[in-house]
Amino acid sequence: MLRGNSSLGTDMTPAAKSICYFASYPFLAGLSMIFAPALLLRILGFPVEGLDWIRMLGVVTTIVAYYYLRVGRSGFTPFFCWSVQMRSLIPLVFTTMVLMFGMNPIYVLLTLPDFFGALWTWRALHTEGINPFAAAS
Repeated sequence: MLRGNSSLGTDMTPAAKSICYFASYPFLAGLSMIFAPALLLRILGFPVEGLDWIRMLGVVTTIVAYYYLRVGRSGFTPFFCWSVQMRSLIPLVFTTMVLMFGMNPIYVLLTLPDFFGALWTWRALHTEGINPFAAAS
């Protein structure tokens, strides 16, 4: 359950590697929110406003990426399960928010890296005989 790996070495499980590699997504997203929020907003077709809030969210997102990397390296399987549980729900939550609050549908597309990352980790856990949705997870 807790392996204490300190790098992306060959002794890491496939699930641990998927978590570590997934960390690059929130890391890059966070850095872009911190250092180029206006560019990011223009690419997504949103008005360029509220840059201070986006930069603060970028810091939080970068911190989350650090957590993913460290927990992935530690081999802490319960976190991998929790991550699959939550990341697999993100498209449903955002779709609901788009429908309920009239948000821009592009937000649903932005959830795809989370969802596919969750599928990758789920598949890796499955090969280890672990069901991330089991009650004990």
